Amino acid sequence: VAVAATDSKLPSVPSTTDLTINASKDDCNDSSGGKAKLIDNASDVMISSEEKREKLEQLRRRQKELKQKNEVSNLKNLINRQRQLLRTQGQELTESSTQLESVVSDIVSKQTLLNESNKRLEELNHRKKIMEGMMLRATEKLMTARKALGQHKQRNVTTTD
Repeated sequence: VAVAATDSKLPSVPSTTDLTINASKDDCNDSSGGKAKLIDNASDVMISSEEKREKLEQLRRRQKELKQKNEVSNLKNLINRQRQLLRTQGQELTESSTQLESVVSDIVSKQTLLNESNKRLEELNHRKKIMEGMMLRATEKLMTARKALGQHKQRNVTTTD
């Protein structure tokens, strides 16, 4: 009776005591088979009560199964969303990796150009030092030659006087 009262989906069935009271009122005039009818009504009520319990258990099982199916469905949806998120992040990671490789390649090529430029600069500085040394020696020779020429002219001028 308490079970039937908690579940509104099940039809209400009179309690064993209600049936017993009703049966005893109806059967009071019939003294020959009153006890047999009373027992039959009580067993009907017991079967009805057992059927209610079974139905209630079936409903609870079905409700539990539905909840589990719903949870499984929710988890599948969550997994699908996570997979999609992972796919998206994987694509972004692939694009970032490609861009990073491109940047690294650019850096390597610029570093190579820088190294070549530095090597060329060293060669030019070395040539500059050589050229400066050659110019210094040529200037010194020129100065020495002019000095000698100037002295030679002075001697010639002093000897001609």
